[in-house]
Amino acid sequence: MTTIRKSLKVRKIKRTKEKEYSKTYLKRKQERMEEPNSYPLTRLILIKDFFRTPDLYKAVGFFFSVQIVIATISAGVSYPTFAGAMNLLAIFLGLITVVLSIRTINRRQRVDPTRRRFKLSRVLFIVSAMLVALFLSTYIFNLIGITMPAQPNQTSLDNLLTQFPLAMIFTMIVVSPVTEEIVFRELLPFATGPSYLSFVIASLIFIALHAPFGIMGWTSYGILAAGFLYARLKDNNVYTGIAVHMIWNALTIII
Repeated sequence: MTTIRKSLKVRKIKRTKEKEYSKTYLKRKQERMEEPNSYPLTRLILIKDFFRTPDLYKAVGFFFSVQIVIATISAGVSYPTFAGAMNLLAIFLGLITVVLSIRTINRRQRVDPTRRRFKLSRVLFIVSAMLVALFLSTYIFNLIGITMPAQPNQTSLDNLLTQFPLAMIFTMIVVSPVTEEIVFRELLPFATGPSYLSFVIASLIFIALHAPFGIMGWTSYGILAAGFLYARLKDNNVYTGIAVHMIWNALTIII
């Protein structure tokens, strides 16, 4: 009799666990099937609230951190005697910026259950689509006699890359993608309350700050911004945008 009771009790516990597991499984499945974000098209916000939000000042701080890293590397051109020390200092500052950026991203993403997991296949697809879009736009512009002029921003970076390859490769492939994505695809859009319009405006600011020259320059940077933004919004995951940005910058160095 005791054995039967124990057997029934074990079965009851087993069924309870299966039921609980089933509920958990269904909940996780539902979360995976949800839209990765639920941002409104637009959102009204008071100007005073915009200047009060910490996200705005975090964005400004991270943005200028990258500029300081690049300026430190550039100082090696004017002071070649101290170029090595300047490069080491730039790498150190870049590491600090990346660590702080990642900590900020992780804190934000933990509290948002709709952030989907990073997928390399999706990243590679987006990069491929950006390459195709850039190739087609260049081809069409060439057909009508428009060629790509030298981009001042890219030219200055290329010059620094030639003189200080180690520091610049680290800055272009690691520091810039991490900080630019958290600034323009996370902090700035959230400073005004996240909406699709705020994401678009932040990406337009991203394009303008890269100082594109000519219609092809604006088109090229527009394709990049669109690709990075799509990567960010598709999974509602900043790391997807960072990965796309890193691969793209690596390709610009290789090509």
